[in-house]
Amino acid sequence: MENQNNQQQVLIQDEILKKAMEEGRTITVFLTRGNRLSGKVKAFDRFCILLDINGEEQLVFKHAISTIVPGRV
Repeated sequence: MENQNNQQQVLIQDEILKKAMEEGRTITVFLTRGNRLSGKVKAFDRFCILLDINGEEQLVFKHAISTIVPGRV
């Protein structure tokens, strides 16, 4: 049951990130240290998210993220 739960969580992450990337939405990422990053998702995988922040790419590791807030179009 625990394994199935982990797989479902990964799918939820993927759905949110994929939708934000396809729609060109800006997301806000809150890091575990309290920092906040806002940008557009360029790519993502199991371990990290590549954000475009004001024309500059920033690679954010998922283990450092506490919350992702999808923005508006």
